Amino acid sequence: MTLVRVRDLGFTYGGAAAPALDGVDLDVAAGEVLVLEGPSGEGKSTLLRAMCGLVPHFHGGRVSGRVEVAGHDTLRTDPARICRIAGMVFQDPEGQAVLGAVDRDVAFGLECAGLAPEAIPARVRTALAMAGAGHLAGRAIGELSGGERQRVALAAVLAPGPRLLLLDEPTSQLDDDAARDLMRTLRRLADEAGAAVVVAEHRADRARDIADRVLAVRRGRIADAGPAAPPAPAAGTPRPPGDVRARLVDVVAGHPGRPVLAGVGLELRAGEVTVVRGPNGCGKSTLMRVLAGLHAPGAGRVELEGRDVTARGPEGRFPGIGLVGQDPGRHLLTERVDDEVGLALRALGVPAAERDARVAEALRDMDLGSLAARHPLDLSVGQRERVALAAVLVARPGVIALDEPTRGMDPAGRAALAELLRARAADGAAVLVATHDGGFARAVGDRSLALADGALHADVPAGVA
Repeated sequence: MTLVRVRDLGFTYGGAAAPALDGVDLDVAAGEVLVLEGPSGEGKSTLLRAMCGLVPHFHGGRVSGRVEVAGHDTLRTDPARICRIAGMVFQDPEGQAVLGAVDRDVAFGLECAGLAPEAIPARVRTALAMAGAGHLAGRAIGELSGGERQRVALAAVLAPGPRLLLLDEPTSQLDDDAARDLMRTLRRLADEAGAAVVVAEHRADRARDIADRVLAVRRGRIADAGPAAPPAPAAGTPRPPGDVRARLVDVVAGHPGRPVLAGVGLELRAGEVTVVRGPNGCGKSTLMRVLAGLHAPGAGRVELEGRDVTARGPEGRFPGIGLVGQDPGRHLLTERVDDEVGLALRALGVPAAERDARVAEALRDMDLGSLAARHPLDLSVGQRERVALAAVLVARPGVIALDEPTRGMDPAGRAALAELLRARAADGAAVLVATHDGGFARAVGDRSLALADGALHADVPAGVA
């Protein structure tokens, strides 16, 4: 039975020169898993949002054509009615949480649907288990890693039992084991519950095994899918490291009642790219935040260029250390991409002529030239990630710290970023990357470290991490 019917769908965001969707025709059947792949910013997210009524009801722009979900015309049906049928997990789960505690957040949709209060706890437990998040029950969402937040967002969408499940880059912050578990869950929902599942995924290799169909979205149109396994970026040539740029010494850090880092030591050297890998929630983001001054350690110290900076906040460490965290939206403060990229240089007092030249270079490096006049928050998550990267890299920090930097990026974007980071290292920067993306880790890293049980383990070759 066809659950979703899309006919000649066109949509152009307000102020955009080109349509995000251009004459899309697509049917999705109950019990089917459909995977959508394709480059960043070419319509995948917009198509998912159209299937649940967010386009056009919550996004300004021009729409044409028709979308029906379970017989309801989404252009003429209240989105509140559509959301009882369709549930969507967004690219940025940080913005999807409504309440501060995991259990309460997952229960919120059930409460809004009027489920009997006594039935809610069991449904919450079941949804958390399906999302691989049972161990997170009772936790504060603000203390979770990006991958853990992704699982909780999925549980909140699964709890009401949607007939149509829409997932936008659902594995972007998950480790390999969690990604495999998620894919098995989605296949089971389609086979046993009869749900229609549509997954937009740049790492389509993770989803192809469970897919009934794989299609691509290119320039707002449905196209044939690309090769089954896009080649990973080529590995770089290792270089001998230079002087120590930054050092963590016996760092202990965590959240109240939950230690994460237990006496961690780390040296970051000029000319070297260090990759840190490990399961969701192991402490990679906390490590990055301690380094940048966003999380005060309970013990230990942080050194930058030989000086103890433990007592300094992030402003006192920048531009010596530049951090791009997991949520690129948090980095974006202005109304134009080019203004965003130049913001740090203005704060540093860089003269206008030099500032303009460096902004133009950063826009070219991150392939953002055509987006210079766009509002950063109107962009796809992958594009916003590139803007946030450009806004930090333009200041030429001596230590570059990137937390899941390939989130939302297509293969070409990941390869370009690997090349850029290796070039920055060759110019003398020390680069620290936390990632679940094995191909990217192999391409960019000179060494790879494993973070587990609060400790960094012995180095392993980056190519086999």
